[in-house]
Amino acid sequence: MHQFFHLYMTHATICSFPIESRNTIFFFYLSLASCCFFFITMEGNQLPCQASYMRNALFSQGYLDDQFLQLEDLQDEANPNFVEEVVKLFYSDSARLIQNIELTLENTPWDFEKLDNIMHQYKGSSSSIGTKKVQKECTQFQEYCKVENIDGCMRTFQEVKQEHASLKRKLENYFQCDKNKAASSSADLLGAASEYGKLDSTQLFSVVIVDPID
Repeated sequence: MHQFFHLYMTHATICSFPIESRNTIFFFYLSLASCCFFFITMEGNQLPCQASYMRNALFSQGYLDDQFLQLEDLQDEANPNFVEEVVKLFYSDSARLIQNIELTLENTPWDFEKLDNIMHQYKGSSSSIGTKKVQKECTQFQEYCKVENIDGCMRTFQEVKQEHASLKRKLENYFQCDKNKAASSSADLLGAASEYGKLDSTQLFSVVIVDPID
């Protein structure tokens, strides 16, 4: 946005033009000011809108359930990163459980009871952050364990890992976008004008007050 602010002319410069030309010049720069305000406002609001969209998509696409909302209710000014910290803890702990399932599937004869127990732990852990899609695949895996269907277990376990990784990536992107939103919310138009053009609202529109245009 730098170039827009440098296009503004001071009151003295505008007044140097013939009186009949000032009307056109004034409205040109007034329009330009409006455009600058619009683009700066859009730039500032883009991240908040994107963060909100990403969060809503996690629910509408079935990745998260109401448990995630309960985590958000526990977050406050004293713990602004509470939800993110809980999610990170889940992914740290769940990596060990996923590895245990992989090792158990590699050993024959297959121990379906052990597989079911490990998946039960993983499912319980994932439910703590509201991983809706992941839990669905976990339930299917346990059903295959009950009937000792190793092909079903193998196939469903791949789905579990895929949903696990997909949600992790989406949540990381959402948390980062949400942080960017918070960082950008303090910027405003007058601050930008002061930085780029060292102009305040009085200087920008002094032509209206000091030298009315007929």
